[in-house]
Amino acid sequence: MRLIDLQIEGLNEQELARVEDILRGLIESGGLFGVKSGQTIIHFDKYGTFMGIELAYWPWRNRNV
Repeated sequence: MRLIDLQIEGLNEQELARVEDILRGLIESGGLFGVKSGQTIIHFDKYGTFMGIELAYWPWRNRNV
């Protein structure tokens, strides 16, 4: 396991925890590096609370057509 050290100024502890949750979700779901020719959609509720990650891609398609 590697450690990633980000230095972000101007955020409080609660905001840093939100960033950590979003980045962890993106990496664990494959949404950051695993989607090719598709979309990674980050969902928030009406209060701005991170709710989840949606991946929209074609895992296989016939490219000869």
